[in-house]
Amino acid sequence: MKNINMYCPINGTGYGITSKNIVSSLSKSTDATVSLFPIGYQVQLETSDEESILKPCLENSKFYNPFSPCLKIWHQHDLASRIGKGIYGVFPFFESDRLYEFEIHQLNSADYVFTASKWGKTVLEKNGVNSYITVAPLGVNLDIFKQEKIERENDTYVFCHIGKWEKRKSQDFLIEAFNKAFTEKDNVELWLLPHNPFLNKEETEKWTSLVDNSKLKEKIKVYDRLQTQYHVASFINHSDCGVFLSRAEGWNNEIPEVMAMNKPVIATNYSAHTEYCTSDNAFLVDIDKNEPAKDDKWFNGHGNWAKLEEKQLEQTVEHMRFVYNNNIRTNPNGVETAKLYSWDNTASVIYQTLLENDSYNVK
Repeated sequence: MKNINMYCPINGTGYGITSKNIVSSLSKSTDATVSLFPIGYQVQLETSDEESILKPCLENSKFYNPFSPCLKIWHQHDLASRIGKGIYGVFPFFESDRLYEFEIHQLNSADYVFTASKWGKTVLEKNGVNSYITVAPLGVNLDIFKQEKIERENDTYVFCHIGKWEKRKSQDFLIEAFNKAFTEKDNVELWLLPHNPFLNKEETEKWTSLVDNSKLKEKIKVYDRLQTQYHVASFINHSDCGVFLSRAEGWNNEIPEVMAMNKPVIATNYSAHTEYCTSDNAFLVDIDKNEPAKDDKWFNGHGNWAKLEEKQLEQTVEHMRFVYNNNIRTNPNGVETAKLYSWDNTASVIYQTLLENDSYNVK
């Protein structure tokens, strides 16, 4: 019997949702016995399905096999701790193109490093990470993120954005583009799902003031955190086009989810977006230059991300006007793209890398 020790958060954060899906797929779609060790004290199981799959994995941890492989899904700056003494795999998500020396040291202490995109692998290699690097693209839960017919109250064209308030997610740039693309007479709205639990009141108010001071503030709706992924899917389904102008991404789960629900997407053509966004399934905002990744919160200028200038603003405005004026509300190529990215596939890559070698010898 093959065993794996999963060391990862189980909550509503990006890391937590990713971990839930990977653990669930390893349990359901492979013959591996999963022992789950949550990072952090708070375990959030949102549905009965999650409970039925993940609770046995939590129970397995009581009598785990210390010689089985361990996979830690966590930040690249905190990889020193692990479970057991088998081979060690890590799966971090990073956004800038430069890593700190101590992060490289921690990544090189692992036997295997997983990354979600070819862009991520290139960054790791250029920074001197010499552990065995494997690309394991993330997935879409097509049981949740699927198009369903709904009754619309009106014919308003709705742009949506999902991502916590922060400069990297570029809500400042998005609101500027929305204001430039439309007038008060246009039958259009912008919906934001930007809750960020890591901001204090003053920081949050700084972001919300961008909405309050917008000339189209009556057309912008800001929603609080939604309870489950089913609620997120409903949020997407009630909108018409997803807009994601990130300066950098380690993956960005929401874009493939929007695609899966047959919605057009406007996205920056940079970082992990390049793994699944093409001119056939998205309206791309091309990036010409990089700039130091700095936001006075999480990024201090060590490394670079996309620079958003007037050219990118004009492209975004043009794309937003185009989908609105032409009433583009479907994305069949995006649907086909989303089908390529399943959590079972992510689990399969992990399984083949960590578990198929019965001797657990590192390549």
